[in-house]
Amino acid sequence: MCSLIMDDMSIKEKVHYCRAEDRIYGLETTSSTRVGTKQKVANKMLCFVVQGLSTRYTIPAGYFFHSSLTTQELYLLTKNILQLLTNCGYIVIRFVTDNISTNVALFKKFGNGSLKNSINHPILEHIPLFLSFDFCHALKNARNLFLDHDMYSSQGKISSCYLKLLYDLQKGMPVKLVRYLTKKHLFPSNFEKMNVLRAIQVFSPTVIFSLKFLKAAGDDRFVDADASIFYMENMYHFFQVHNVSSRDHYLRSLDSSIAPYVHISDERLDWLNVTFPKYIDDIQKTSVDVGFKGLTKETAHALQFTAKSTYLCVNFLLSQVGFYYVVTRSFSSDAVEAMFSHVRLKGGSNDATDARAADYALRQILRCGIVKASHSSNTAENVNYISPANILNLQENRESFTKHTEQLIFPIEVRRNIHNLKKCIIPDNNIFSASVAFLAGYIIKKLEDLFHCDECLTPLLCTSIPDPLLQLIAIQNRGGLVYPKDIFVGIIQLIAESIQQMLPFLQHDNPGKYILEELYPHLVQNPIFVCANHRDSVCKYIIKTTVKPVLSNLCLETTDSVKRFALNFKPKSRKVLKL
Repeated sequence: MCSLIMDDMSIKEKVHYCRAEDRIYGLETTSSTRVGTKQKVANKMLCFVVQGLSTRYTIPAGYFFHSSLTTQELYLLTKNILQLLTNCGYIVIRFVTDNISTNVALFKKFGNGSLKNSINHPILEHIPLFLSFDFCHALKNARNLFLDHDMYSSQGKISSCYLKLLYDLQKGMPVKLVRYLTKKHLFPSNFEKMNVLRAIQVFSPTVIFSLKFLKAAGDDRFVDADASIFYMENMYHFFQVHNVSSRDHYLRSLDSSIAPYVHISDERLDWLNVTFPKYIDDIQKTSVDVGFKGLTKETAHALQFTAKSTYLCVNFLLSQVGFYYVVTRSFSSDAVEAMFSHVRLKGGSNDATDARAADYALRQILRCGIVKASHSSNTAENVNYISPANILNLQENRESFTKHTEQLIFPIEVRRNIHNLKKCIIPDNNIFSASVAFLAGYIIKKLEDLFHCDECLTPLLCTSIPDPLLQLIAIQNRGGLVYPKDIFVGIIQLIAESIQQMLPFLQHDNPGKYILEELYPHLVQNPIFVCANHRDSVCKYIIKTTVKPVLSNLCLETTDSVKRFALNFKPKSRKVLKL
C-alpha cells in the first residue's frame, strides 16, 4: 500500500534539439496535439511520486512537461497513473497535493462535484481513496496569516506582536531564549515564506515556552499573550501529529505526541477529528464578530480537510487493513520535494533548470534508484582536494594568526571579566540569566554522560525548589532536565559575556581555540570544581560547549542586522537574491 503525491516544479522555457537522441526537449508532453498545430513551450514539470506506507520506498511514478493544465487534463493524467500503478501491484489509498485552486477542482472532480475526504477508488472496487492536502503547505499558510494580521478566538486576541517583542528583547544577547529567531522568521519576503523549517520554528516549543516564561515572570507586555500562545500550540501540535516517523523516538524524548498510532482510540485522532476543526471554526467566527479577517477561507478549509483526512486514513489502516502501527510522516509531500531537489542538483545546482536537464535527472533516478548517496554505499558524498599551494597558504595563515594572537592586548574591562572566572558570582534574575540557566543545564547533562562522576556534578546541581531563575527549565521539563546552581549559571554567564567582549579583538580563524587558551587558566582555579581527576577536562569542555552557541548567536545577529533587499514578487530564480 502506498501514497501518491503530486506537485509542480518551475523550469526554464527552453526548447532544445538533441542530435544524439534525435529528440526535441522543452515542449508540452501532457496533451495529444494534432499534427500541424503549434505546440506550447513548457514552463513547469508535473511530477507524481509513490511513497510506501508499510515499506520504505520512494519512486517517481510519472512526470509531464506543461505550461498550463485544465482540470479535465489533470484528472485524466491522475487516473492514468492510478491505473498503471494498480497494474504494477501497488494499492494507492492516499492522494496528496497542495491546495491551489486547480488541485481543489481536481478533488471535486473525483468527488463528483463535491469535496470529500474519502471517495471510491477509481480503479479498485470496494477500496477507499483518501484525498488530502499537504500539511506542510497548510502550516506555512497559517504562519503567514499569523504574521500578516491579528485574529481573534474565544480566548482573546491572536497577535504576532509578542514574537516581535521577544525578538527585540533578546537582541544583542550572546545567549538567547530562542537562538534561531531572526528577521526572516518575523518579516519574511514572498520568497522566504515558502520555507517550511522557519514556519515550524515560529510555532516551536522553544518559542512557546519562552513566551510562557516571560508571562509568568510578570512582564506586563505579555499579560494578554494566552490566546496567541494557544494558537501556536495548536499549530505545532497539528504538525507533530502529522510528523510521526519512529517507533521509539517518543520514549527517548518523553513526548507522547510523536508516538506511532497503534489504536483507533488514540486521543490524537479525536483531536484531529473534533477538537482542532472546532478551534478553527472558533477563530473564523470570533474574528468576523469583532470585525477582523481571521484565517482565509482556503487556509481554514485546508487545515480542517487535512486533519479529517489523516484521521480517516489512520483509522482505516489500523482497523480494516491490519497495520500494527502507523507513522504519519509518509503522509506528507516531502518525497516529491526531495525529488525536485535532486533534479536541480543533477542540473548543476541550478534553480531554473530546463526540460532536458530535468528529464536526464529523472531517467537516471529510474535507472539506478539513487536519489541521494547513502552513508553505507561505495559512493563518496564529499571529496576534498587541497593543492600544495593551498597547503602552503594555509600554513602561512596559521603562522600569521599565531603571531597575531601573541600580541593581542585586551582592554581593562575585558581582563577584569576574565579574572572574575576565579570567583563564584550569583547572577541577577532577568531574561539573559534565564537563557544562560537553560544552557547551563544542558552542559551539566553532557558532563554527566561523559564523566559519570558525582564529585564533579554535585557542586553544579541545584537540589532545592527551582527559583525564578530556573522557571524556563521548569516549564519545559518532562522529567529529563536538570536544574543548575545559581553559582554555575553565573560562571556560564561570565564566560558568555567574556566571549562577547573578546570577539572584536580576535581573528576569524580559530577564535574558539584562542578563547579556550585565554579563559581556561582562570576558570580552572574556580573553587566550584572540586574533582581533582576531572577538573581540567571539565573546565575545557565547559568553555568549548559555551563558545559554540555564543559565537553562532553573535554571527546570526550580525547577519540579521544587514539590510536585506526586499522583493515585491517571487523571482523565477534564486540567483536574483545573490545579485
